Amino acid sequence: MKKISEKATLKNTLHLLGSLKPSVWIFLGAVLIAGAGLFILGPSSFRSRNLLQSVEAGKVADADIYAGKDTVYIDREATQRKIAAEERLVLAVFVLDDKITTSVREKAEAFFSYYLQLVTSESGSADALGLLLQSRFPDFLQSSQYASIIRARLSTQTFVYVSDIVESLLGKGIVSLPDGVFDRFNPNYYELVRTLNGREESEQLSVVNITTLTNLSSRLENEMDARRVPESMKSYVRILAKALLKENTFFDQDLSEKRLAAAKAGVEPVTRFVSRNEILVRKGELVTPEIYEQLKTIRASILVSDVGVLLTGLGLLFVAALLGFLLARVPALSDFPSDRSSLIFLLFSLLILFYWILVVQNIIESKNISLGALYVPASMFAGLVSLLYGPRTGIFFSLISFFLTGAATNLNAQFMIGILLAGISATLTMRTAQTRIMLARASVFQAFVQAFLAVILLFNQKPAADEVVQAMGLGALNGFAGGSFILLLLPLFERLLDKSTQFRLMELADINAPVLKEMLTNAPGTYAHSMNVAHLAEAAAKDIGANALLARIGAYYHDIGKIEHPEYFTENQKGINRHDDINPTLSASIIRRHVKDGIERAREIGLPREVIEIIGQHHGNSVMEAIISKAKGGAQETDLQSYSYQGERPKSKEAGIVMLADTIEAASRSLKNPSTPKLEQFVHQLILHKLTNGQLNESELTLHDVEIAERTFLRILQSQMHTRIEYPGQEQQ
Repeated sequence: MKKISEKATLKNTLHLLGSLKPSVWIFLGAVLIAGAGLFILGPSSFRSRNLLQSVEAGKVADADIYAGKDTVYIDREATQRKIAAEERLVLAVFVLDDKITTSVREKAEAFFSYYLQLVTSESGSADALGLLLQSRFPDFLQSSQYASIIRARLSTQTFVYVSDIVESLLGKGIVSLPDGVFDRFNPNYYELVRTLNGREESEQLSVVNITTLTNLSSRLENEMDARRVPESMKSYVRILAKALLKENTFFDQDLSEKRLAAAKAGVEPVTRFVSRNEILVRKGELVTPEIYEQLKTIRASILVSDVGVLLTGLGLLFVAALLGFLLARVPALSDFPSDRSSLIFLLFSLLILFYWILVVQNIIESKNISLGALYVPASMFAGLVSLLYGPRTGIFFSLISFFLTGAATNLNAQFMIGILLAGISATLTMRTAQTRIMLARASVFQAFVQAFLAVILLFNQKPAADEVVQAMGLGALNGFAGGSFILLLLPLFERLLDKSTQFRLMELADINAPVLKEMLTNAPGTYAHSMNVAHLAEAAAKDIGANALLARIGAYYHDIGKIEHPEYFTENQKGINRHDDINPTLSASIIRRHVKDGIERAREIGLPREVIEIIGQHHGNSVMEAIISKAKGGAQETDLQSYSYQGERPKSKEAGIVMLADTIEAASRSLKNPSTPKLEQFVHQLILHKLTNGQLNESELTLHDVEIAERTFLRILQSQMHTRIEYPGQEQQ
């Protein structure tokens, strides 16, 4: 049963792993590669402890032994000495028990009262009275002492001396002293805690003056001498006082131990600093047990420190990976790309940047680690990403780089801020460039920005003038070199990732492109139609906040599939309609084919993916109304699927705008002498027809966007289709 259960668990695990999406595996792989970098090159790498591993006690060192890292370690031996010294300052706590004092006082009063009663009664012999006293207080005196004190007929003054001495000694405390107490605690003083009038008070007393049963006799003699007790009374005072006195002060183990623990906890460990280049053991020197223990302590301290640094780095690495994963998986958070090629590119860029930072922090000296950001081309990576995927993605890329820098540099604040600011500034600078020449200018501006950032990073180090100049030079070189490499790398990655960047679209905006010239020659009507659609689409896209340049380029090329057979399309026909002589089904097939031909032609000439998508989606899966009307007029059976386009519905705002602009521009040619109300109704009906047929459901266009686009289309069409005066002779012509 156990084996079956284990097999089932393994099978479920493999099934779970197999169900993970490729993007998840890409993220996991990137995290593992980055984690390996932390182990090998990070601030917690284990390379620096190799020298300490080979040291053995009692042997001669065969090489100079260095710490390998700047290390602060705890000197345990010195710390223990400090703790022992602090513990010896702690006072042992003794508590005086008032109940015992009260009990002794009551017993004394009862004994003295009964004694005086017996002596004054004279109702028997001394022996008889002694027996009565012994019977009443059997454990007070020795048997022979009862009769002797009856015969002595002690006066009241004797009892006054006894009471006074007993009260004095009990008030100071007769201490029950355990063995070895003052070996652990302060040997000179102790603390006496007593309760007076319901309030607890403590007093610090000298150990020299402590009273115990051992020295009670001498303390009693001192008390009698202090009160000038007559010699004739001393023996009786001594007997009675010893009979009454007992231990009433006891060692408080719990409270004293708490005082020791508090003192120990309050001791700051004795720390020692060892420079990474400090020689701990010289070549040929004997490694004594003391030196060996010190080396072990340093080695353990480095290990503990490195484990903490490693865990911090892995934690920041996890945060960076989680942030990137969320940005890629939740479209509402950003425009972070989710396609596999873009994801691989971004993760690969982050890994290169991460390893670059690891190498830099290993090479440069520790005192200059804060300026390490000047040696990392963060602006190049962030600027390239922002140009390929947009400024928001560039900002998020810089934010992820910020966490990766923290992992690679053990949270060096200046290094992290330098990387973050360089990336953000590059993103904001590069987004202003509209052409590649402007991108070169942006590189120069970025150089000035990073030179200024370099000075900011130096502020808290009180730099010399030459250090400021050097840092500014490095910052400027970093910024300019980053922009220069962007100029070189951007065309390559535009092609590899098939991205429609601003620069690539601007190059495609040239109407002298070979395919557009071919369209002008072979299909002039389609060319004129495409130019008009581009004008409409660009204006509408700009008004709704979409990519106006992409909409214009998509409109330029949306009908390049008509170049092969232009005569089958109305705008290119010269009085003869080829569709009049062929079957409607064949007409539909020919017209529908221009979408497929356009996609193939676009791929041949290397158009960007976004433009190809607009070509494939500009008719969606709508029905060819004119052809199906002809089919119905011929009393043929009509299958909507046979008379519909087979493309995808628009998936972007730009594709949706091009669809509307294409429909409106083509249909508006059929209007004769259009008035403003007639034109408004006509355009509105065309757009409403697309909406009700669901052609724009996947285009990300809102109803508000559609309303704005409709107003834009009307404004342009009204300016193009206004009435003109007739020149002489026009009527006759």
